Amino acid sequence: MMNKTLIASALMLGMGLSGHAFAGHHDKAKHDRGERYLERMTEQLDLSSEQQEQLREIHKEQREAYRELHTETRDQVAEVLTAEQQEKMQAMREERREKMKERYQKRGEAGERRQRNQDY
Repeated sequence: MMNKTLIASALMLGMGLSGHAFAGHHDKAKHDRGERYLERMTEQLDLSSEQQEQLREIHKEQREAYRELHTETRDQVAEVLTAEQQEKMQAMREERREKMKERYQKRGEAGERRQRNQDY
């Protein structure tokens, strides 16, 4: 029973992390979102250019640390799983990536329609 719980937990963790990994492929969107956040902070807190650069560096270091943690966690999960379970997890990740890709494409199309409507 404990072994099944451990495997289920590892699978859920892997699925969650694979979503974050896929999201990492959309660096431009993340970068834009990060810049918008920094712009709002700059306006609301009246940040100096030096403070803005310091915050950019903090966020950059955090992203790099997260990537390392993600890789380490994924490796640890793989050590727990059998080869068959690893294959199944990989298939689940690919399926999740495809669903997310479809969602992002739909959002992009909706965004283009909104932009065209605003132009009129």
